Amino acid sequence: MHDDVGIMTDIEVLLSVDAGRVPAGAVAFFMRDADAEKRKMRALMAAVLVAMAIGSGLADGGRACVALLMLAAGIFGVLAMPPSSDERPREIKRRVVVVTENGIIMRDGRGLRTWLFADLQAASSMRQADRVDLWLERRDGSKSFINCRVFQRGEYLPDVVKQRLNTQTV
Repeated sequence: MHDDVGIMTDIEVLLSVDAGRVPAGAVAFFMRDADAEKRKMRALMAAVLVAMAIGSGLADGGRACVALLMLAAGIFGVLAMPPSSDERPREIKRRVVVVTENGIIMRDGRGLRTWLFADLQAASSMRQADRVDLWLERRDGSKSFINCRVFQRGEYLPDVVKQRLNTQTV
């Protein structure tokens, strides 16, 4: 394998990222844990139910009410825990977007896709409250969309792509 990312093939870069080594000149964005937000909300709900049970107990709301609230809090507490490694679905390869000096490599649920900066005409992004979308436009007019929010540090992905695209066109 080559030391310089400029002479590495896309496959070599991807294999290197899969092995845990991001080559110099490349930036990797890995898929976020899709269920993390759900687990946070369940944990918050469990805490609220415990507080309600304590309040009910102090207000003499009855043992049955306190017991039901604690039972519900326990259920939400269990649901808030991440699955054990045995229960997690195993993907053959981790979902990732890698930006190299020459282009973008993306492996997601749709498979492996690549975009060479030499083939791209423009990259634009749209930022909304908690969402960042990246639009890539090829020279032939076709467009591709990347939902950056699903990747860790994905809010930086459009900036990295635009910077690399600008250096290619200069």
